Amino acid sequence: MRKKFFALLLLPFLTHAKSSDYVVGAGLSADNNHILGGSSKETYMLRSGIINNDTHRFLGTVTYSSESKLTKYLGSYDYMYGLGSSGKFNTFIGISAGYKHQDIDTPDNNSFYLFGGQAGVNYFFSESWSTELGYRVLSGSTQEDEWVKDELYMTLDYRF
Repeated sequence: MRKKFFALLLLPFLTHAKSSDYVVGAGLSADNNHILGGSSKETYMLRSGIINNDTHRFLGTVTYSSESKLTKYLGSYDYMYGLGSSGKFNTFIGISAGYKHQDIDTPDNNSFYLFGGQAGVNYFFSESWSTELGYRVLSGSTQEDEWVKDELYMTLDYRF
């Protein structure tokens, strides 16, 4: 499990372009169960990636919820678009694919592939520090009541 985690976090660093920056970050997310009051525990996120030409972002993200023992490994691509002349705000839209695993004892399969999309906004405090508020929709579960999962997340990122 740890090998998958580190491989996913390091994967974006293998691509390189002339005008590229690296990004690492951490954050919190809440899926639709949390938002609707089904749970009170937050989900933690770690992510890293590369941003090419200030518009193309490739990220590897790992999320973990200690309450539900759910871990998600996601790779994503986002197209980022700057708003205004100050360069402080970016909007983004993108796609994600990955894998989720719930570490519980069950006779059913507790691991599934995921795919979906996300959108949101970034705010840059400086050239290196930013925060992001995003909304992600993921699909791929074989359980009918969980066919589509959505989540709201916020991160703090360092760009270098």
